Amino acid sequence: MVSAVIPRYEFRIFGNNLEKYIKKIEELSPREMTREMDSVYMLTSWKRKNNVKIREGVMDIKVLEQEHLGLQQWNPFLVGEFPLDSDVIKTVVFPALGIESPMFERKNYSLKQFISEVVTVDPDMAVAYVWKTRHAYTVGGCITEIAEIKVNGASIKTICIESEDPDKVIDAKQLLGISSKVENVSYPLALKRIMGLTALPETWNSIEF
Repeated sequence: MVSAVIPRYEFRIFGNNLEKYIKKIEELSPREMTREMDSVYMLTSWKRKNNVKIREGVMDIKVLEQEHLGLQQWNPFLVGEFPLDSDVIKTVVFPALGIESPMFERKNYSLKQFISEVVTVDPDMAVAYVWKTRHAYTVGGCITEIAEIKVNGASIKTICIESEDPDKVIDAKQLLGISSKVENVSYPLALKRIMGLTALPETWNSIEF
């Protein structure tokens, strides 16, 4: 069963030299929580921007509803826990990826079966194995995250500000000194850039990417 939550506006950056923002976050808020988790992201080279991943054995999809004032509004929902019914994979997961669903040989799939028999054999798909250490803060009334991540073994950091209220996210950006020139980069876009599935921007060698 698909479970929906309220969409949030998000601003996210990636890089390996984000100390000036990290220092400001730590000045404005105590660290509230640290969590470690691993996720499996399913990616395509197509321009579909949805975020499709498996987190701790649960299929988790974030649909990009709109882009507003440099922010992205994401609507997340949990598709279900593995083993997952093949009809759900066909009617929910593949439409979110924007590619044609294959024929399924099973009525349901364990996580291992889904990765090995459906995902990795599909030439239109790629897999990013992501390990995260996530630190939670609150800045300007917004959920704020600093995370160290490894993408198929490659290390990078990310900072995210999110709220149901876009004005709060914009105000929090200003508190942290993030200018309007800094690009808002979603997880799918960052992973595609790291894995060579999409072109890098002209400013790829700047500290924010």
